[in-house]
Amino acid sequence: MTKLKLAMLEAETVAQLAAIIIDYTHEEIMLVFGELEWEQQARIKDIWKTV
Repeated sequence: MTKLKLAMLEAETVAQLAAIIIDYTHEEIMLVFGELEWEQQARIKDIWKTV
């Protein structure tokens, strides 16, 4: 899960986040997302809003 966490934190675009979705299950992503700090979660949500 460390690899997934790093990928989520390093993502800067929707395309990068979409690539993560292809490689991991929804359950894995939500588990790791839930472990992130609020600010980290907010950053990822802001990236998704660019769609």
